Amino acid sequence: MGRRERPLDPADGPAARFAHELRKLRRDAGGLTYRAMAAKAHYSTATLAQAAAGDRLPSLAVALAYAGACGGDRAEWERRWHEAAREAAEEARAADEDTEPPYLGLARFGVDDADRFFGRDQLTGRLLDLVRRRHLVVVAGPSGSGKSSLLRAGLIARLQQTGLQQADPQQTGPAWTGPAAIRILTPGEHPDRTHAATLDPHTAPRGTLIVVDQLEEVFTLCADATERLRFLDRLCTAARPEHGLRVVVAVRGDFYGHLARHRPLAEAAQDATLLVAAMSQDELREAVVRPAALGGLVVERALTARITDEVTDEPGGLALMSHALLETWHRRRGRVLTEAAYDGAGGLRGAVARTAEDFHGRLTPGQAETARRILLRLVTPGQGSQDTRRPAERAEVTALGPGPAADADLVLERLARARLVTLDRDTVDLAHEAVLTSWPRLRAWIDEDRDRLRVQRHLTEAARTWQALGHDPGSLYRGLRLTLAEQHCAASGGRDDLTPLERRFLTAGLAARDRERVHRRARTLALTLLLVLSLLAGLVAWQQNQAGERRRTEAEARRVAGVADSLRTSDPRTAMRLSVAAWRIADLPETRSALLGAMAQPEQDAFTDPDSSTGTMRHLSADGRTLVSVGEREVARWDVGERRKVAVMPGLGARRESVAAMRADGGWLPFFVDPYGQMAGKVALVDLSTGRQDGDALGPADEGVEMGTSGRSLIAYDHTRSEHRVRLWDTERRRVLLDIGTPRRASAAGRELTIAQALRKGKERRTYPDSAGYPDATVTTDDRLLALCVPGQPLQLWDIAERRRLPTPWAPRPSRYQCQNERVHFTPDGHRLALVTEDDVRVWDIRSGGEAVVFEGEAVQTIAFSEDGRFLAAAGVDEIQLWRTDTPDAPVFRYELPAEAVSDLRVDPGEGWIRYIGGPLGDWGSAVRTLGLRDVFTDDWRPDTQKALFGPDGRTLATAQVMERTGHVRFRVGDVELPAVPCRKVSANHPNHCEVLMAFSSDGRTLAYGVSENPLSLKPPPRVSLWDMSCRRVTASPRLVKDDPYDQDLIVSLVFGPRDASLITSQVPMYGATDVWDPARSTLVKTMPHVNGDLALRPNGRLLVTSSGQAVALPSGVRPPEAQSPGQTSALAFSPDGHYLAAGDASGRTMLWDGGLTRRLGVLAGVADRYVSALAFSPDGRMLAVGFEDGFIRLWDTASRQRIGLPLLTPGDTVRALAFSPDGTELRVAGARTPPRAYGLAPDRAARDVCRRVADGLSAAEWRRHLPGIPYRRTCPDRG
Repeated sequence: MGRRERPLDPADGPAARFAHELRKLRRDAGGLTYRAMAAKAHYSTATLAQAAAGDRLPSLAVALAYAGACGGDRAEWERRWHEAAREAAEEARAADEDTEPPYLGLARFGVDDADRFFGRDQLTGRLLDLVRRRHLVVVAGPSGSGKSSLLRAGLIARLQQTGLQQADPQQTGPAWTGPAAIRILTPGEHPDRTHAATLDPHTAPRGTLIVVDQLEEVFTLCADATERLRFLDRLCTAARPEHGLRVVVAVRGDFYGHLARHRPLAEAAQDATLLVAAMSQDELREAVVRPAALGGLVVERALTARITDEVTDEPGGLALMSHALLETWHRRRGRVLTEAAYDGAGGLRGAVARTAEDFHGRLTPGQAETARRILLRLVTPGQGSQDTRRPAERAEVTALGPGPAADADLVLERLARARLVTLDRDTVDLAHEAVLTSWPRLRAWIDEDRDRLRVQRHLTEAARTWQALGHDPGSLYRGLRLTLAEQHCAASGGRDDLTPLERRFLTAGLAARDRERVHRRARTLALTLLLVLSLLAGLVAWQQNQAGERRRTEAEARRVAGVADSLRTSDPRTAMRLSVAAWRIADLPETRSALLGAMAQPEQDAFTDPDSSTGTMRHLSADGRTLVSVGEREVARWDVGERRKVAVMPGLGARRESVAAMRADGGWLPFFVDPYGQMAGKVALVDLSTGRQDGDALGPADEGVEMGTSGRSLIAYDHTRSEHRVRLWDTERRRVLLDIGTPRRASAAGRELTIAQALRKGKERRTYPDSAGYPDATVTTDDRLLALCVPGQPLQLWDIAERRRLPTPWAPRPSRYQCQNERVHFTPDGHRLALVTEDDVRVWDIRSGGEAVVFEGEAVQTIAFSEDGRFLAAAGVDEIQLWRTDTPDAPVFRYELPAEAVSDLRVDPGEGWIRYIGGPLGDWGSAVRTLGLRDVFTDDWRPDTQKALFGPDGRTLATAQVMERTGHVRFRVGDVELPAVPCRKVSANHPNHCEVLMAFSSDGRTLAYGVSENPLSLKPPPRVSLWDMSCRRVTASPRLVKDDPYDQDLIVSLVFGPRDASLITSQVPMYGATDVWDPARSTLVKTMPHVNGDLALRPNGRLLVTSSGQAVALPSGVRPPEAQSPGQTSALAFSPDGHYLAAGDASGRTMLWDGGLTRRLGVLAGVADRYVSALAFSPDGRMLAVGFEDGFIRLWDTASRQRIGLPLLTPGDTVRALAFSPDGTELRVAGARTPPRAYGLAPDRAARDVCRRVADGLSAAEWRRHLPGIPYRRTCPDRG
């Protein structure tokens, strides 16, 4: 059994009381033994027993470990420990009133404190050496690094002891062996006015040392730039060698760069700057231990090591260290400064705040407000720099507030006793800038009043100037300065923060302003009476002029919008710029339409080759980025995107007429050497860089040549009377890689192709009515395979390296017109082969031999695969189509051609464009056109979504997807997946046929969803689930069961009834009925026979319209006599206010009706053979969005029935649902295969999008050309 603890009296002090409470906690925990507690607390039994002995307060860590072992609340015991530590500190402080501490706290070291100034011997020596050699020395360092202490307790104390023992080698006069006098100054608010005599070299004895501490005050306190400059000039003048003075200045590190603004001072400081860096570990240890040793005290080793570690990386840590050690000294036990006392003081980072909060906690509310006013008076808020101290006169701070000066004196004395401020004769100053950075409450005060403090500092200076000038009215505040002073200092108790002088100054300024206002009003009234008649007359004229000007501007804006629409194909960039300009000068329906058209137009750019010579040939590189233009005078390479000529080579002259083929990626051109002479049919290669022939001629090639895609091979076509020959040449080695002969069929007229026709064939593959066809070959990019289309024969495939024909059992049967209007293409990877016919594009997988895909098209002339093979572009006579190779059922984009031929078709999904050369039919094109289709080339292409529905808010989206493999329908609303619903097959021979049902309530809080299966399946009747959007769960699942099972048919549509109190379902068109259900009871309320199809309910709940063309009134279910039939429709939508009904059909038309179906307002033209799949009105009903099965989306103005802009560019999947945002500035789209997307319709957003697309707006020259009568303005302010 352990020894019993001695009794404790809690009244013996905070340590005894805390130990008593620990013992009580131990007893309440069941009287745990210290051995058991040690196992839990991980401290020795002796340490835990000593914590409850009552001799001294344990460390915080031990106290918390003791409490934790006994089950105590750590936060509560930490509070108790701090309370006890504070009381112990107060007792110790009272006992130390007559004892001089070894540490100074936040106060700087003075000359008399040199015996306690440790750790800076080396730095003092370097400073002394620098002063010996230089007349001007700059000491720089961060706040709290000890610059002021270094000057006083280091430099000055050392000089007073030893003098300067070494002569100055640069000094022209007698050597300076010691200071004749020492003068110390701080600049203050008026540095030149206050210290001019001190810096006068004529009044100072030769050899005087002038120490300027806190030079940053020149920049923080001195508001007069002229006085600041005079002071710095005077400082540099005093430091000139001929005057024999020494000047040492100390400046805070963050203001060191300000010295560069004064050239003489910056030059003098170049080689005479001493940086006060952080102390080393040994220096810190000396500064901690040696002051205590002088007083016969000991610092725990653990505490010494901890302090040196904490101060090493702490900015300005010396002042914090000194204060923490002073507070630790007050809490010492005997002769030892312990780590527990250090923790009780708050440690390095908390000691200042704890001292300040202890001071603040003892104040009454009135005294606390006085302390706030005083402390804020002692601060200069930083502007791009740290906040700084502001010394103030004692009379200034004691005059603040409504209370007597005695209250302020009492607060000042307490601040000084807490060592937070220093009182020096008539001056009050913060003890150190660490008070600003380490006391959170003071920082909060400063941040809260930062703007007011800046105004207040200017007000203080202006009030003193006013008093010095004998209250001159000319020196009073006026205008903006008076307004700012009134806002910050004259309202909400701000006057209490001013001195009597400042209050009088502000009051005089406000009174002068009021008098001036009275005089001004009188003058204004007189002038008003004289001017009112002339103004009335002028107003009428001005209004007429403004109205005329506005009409002229609007007419010009409409004209420019029309010009923009006409230029979209020929000059898309200018069209987009003009669209923005038209809207900028007048916001009209026409200009908004032009702006949205610019946002949606696929035409991105049209670059026309400047070489307009007849017969100039042009070709795009494989990547579509480079255009080669071959003319008589020059051969040029152009960067298409930058519209920049990147290379110029010699022209071909007359040989240009004999060019057989060209390729922009190669460095040469093939041309016929002598088309009509002895060398007829021979082809030579011209080096484009020199314009000279490279090597011997190749041939024969009577029927023309083509270059391989790699640029290393050449295909030459030749014939005899009996056969065609196709030769593949290696252009680098000038040797034949393949020589293929095929039987030649006679033409209908029996004549042969001439060399002249071969020239034309090399330029452009043509169909000749009197021929039976010609071979067509192509080579893979790696020159590995050659494909050959031969008239009357199956497609041939050749291995070039082995010169071997590969089997092609998959090839189609030869057609009569094969190779007349058919061409072959390899995909970029060489794994697939495409055959282009007039009716379709067939693609085979060469490796498997299976037909991969068929793309149906009309009059296809040329195709291009994207580099990754995911997209195929096909150009016909009338349009360009873009297909996804994994979804060949329909193109994802169509572009109607403006009556021009397409060549050199290129596709780049990464850059988001289709590019081609366009020109007149039968001639070389000169314009490189770019279609910007970034939204079309989406990577996120998903399985088909059968149905999508937006909620009333336009944001929430519900979707349904039939999972064929699992036999379920997967529903999602927002990011939540709902419970799946089964969708079973009728039999093994019948596919899944489930009609997906979804409907939102009018308030959007409930989603009804489910499926209706084919009645042949004999499955249970449909069940609809009601999903609560707020709690995210199914709240009910009503069964829609009819009494007569023969009346149970496939349900195709579902809506909520009026006031969301019922569910309305409709069965298949032509035969079914529409039923009204009570979802709460799962009972049938009403049946409306022969009313069927998709449903749309008018927002007021009184009219129900179906896609079969019926309209019935609710709740009667009878057709209103005045209502007309909208006909068979594919989509229905009411406007939010019920004023309009839109009805789209399978022919692509949309009929616009009044909401009661009494009058058809108009027919909105659509696109032939594209059925309308989705409709949506804007919240105000002014705009209608129409979506089609092929992703086509068009906007209409409902009032004028006019189109708005151009169709929006989409990824090309079926539009399942449309919705506008609540403010109508955004259209949200749900597609069948792509994630939901949004299109910004607000004009300002559209203008930004267009400006981003064209990179800049109209230049001044372009503006003058297109809008000569309108002043120029920047149309794309963020871009030019």
